[in-house]
Amino acid sequence: ISKSEKFDLLPGTSGGLGTVIMNLQQTAQDGKMTLRLFGKSDDILRMLLPELGFGVSIVRPPVWPKMSRALVPYDRNGKRTGPGAKRMWLDLSAGQEVRITPGHNIQGAQQPQYMHIGAKKPIKIKGETRQPAVGNGRVLSRCDKSCSFVLQIEGVQMRLGIWWLESAMRGAVDVLPVVNKEPSFES
Repeated sequence: ISKSEKFDLLPGTSGGLGTVIMNLQQTAQDGKMTLRLFGKSDDILRMLLPELGFGVSIVRPPVWPKMSRALVPYDRNGKRTGPGAKRMWLDLSAGQEVRITPGHNIQGAQQPQYMHIGAKKPIKIKGETRQPAVGNGRVLSRCDKSCSFVLQIEGVQMRLGIWWLESAMRGAVDVLPVVNKEPSFES
């Protein structure tokens, strides 16, 4: 069949054809799947992509910045600025004070250990009552093994992927999740 006919087989916005699972062995979820594929995902996708009309290219792993501090085109609340605006130093070095930016989705994410951040009333977590908190904290360390910055925010640990720093340097996102508590700007 032609490439255009292949895409006609794909589901539209009104629904899907089911769920696919790729794994090396059987799982407890296999019976719920429309299609089961046994093998390594790289091997399966290497065979599948040409069938869907996509080329197979070698993808190189990302190279993250070695520094933990960079000039970024954002304001003190983590909103991207326009051309000509002074850039902010985003410093995620160990010990730096940081804060979660306004408009975060911590409440919406519903992760129990973080529910006190942005809450309007005290939250009980594992028998412990946590008071509402705004989202202040500090950077504990940079962990290159997990490609993340380890943060301590309002008494709980969070991880921020190093890719956020690289994205911030490019101005690739509208709003940053974290900024320095007292940011400095280029002269």
